[in-house]
Amino acid sequence: MHIITELFHVERCQTKLKSDFSKGKHQWEQVNNASEESKIDNGYYWMKNKSSHNWHYFKVKSPVSHFENVVFDTSIELISKNEHGHFGLVWGFDKNMEILNRFCLSADGERLLIMQFQKDHEKVFHRFHKRLSPKINVNQPVRFTIIKMGNYFHFLINQKNMYICHESQFNNNDRFVGYYVEPGLHIKSSYFEIKKLTASEMDVFTGLNLLTE
Repeated sequence: MHIITELFHVERCQTKLKSDFSKGKHQWEQVNNASEESKIDNGYYWMKNKSSHNWHYFKVKSPVSHFENVVFDTSIELISKNEHGHFGLVWGFDKNMEILNRFCLSADGERLLIMQFQKDHEKVFHRFHKRLSPKINVNQPVRFTIIKMGNYFHFLINQKNMYICHESQFNNNDRFVGYYVEPGLHIKSSYFEIKKLTASEMDVFTGLNLLTE
């Protein structure tokens, strides 16, 4: 028996932001201080967390509301790492950055972590943790994709679905989205793309009624 809770017909897919990190074609922050460094060079966005205790993010404002059907898609390569730590994406926050969502992979490629949390980690509102077997090969670029369709978020690593969760479990205060880097990690990315999906929900036989027969 198959159970399908939602099925959509995608009528249009529009690229609203595509950064290939060529000079002069970006909206990403470039900084260099005692705790963090980011730069655009040679077709990559390079990000380094120099601190020993604090995570850092490197953000851009999305042209698409997180309440709409949207795709965030990027490739991240781990350049150097500490023994521990995570890297990946953050989204759904405003300039005050009080509450955020994150979709991350551990630097050893063995653990996936998806959560809604307070920026100082005082509170965690939703948390999903998964040990991966086989682990993700972090010696190669890793593709992170978030798809918001209807009422659900879909999280993919290298085009493989890892987790599906209702939108109510995540923060949607504003349109900021970006990269998440924990202490001791150095990453680079070759592109970041945001697509807006125009889709209509289809009437389908869900299979749920078979459970009540």
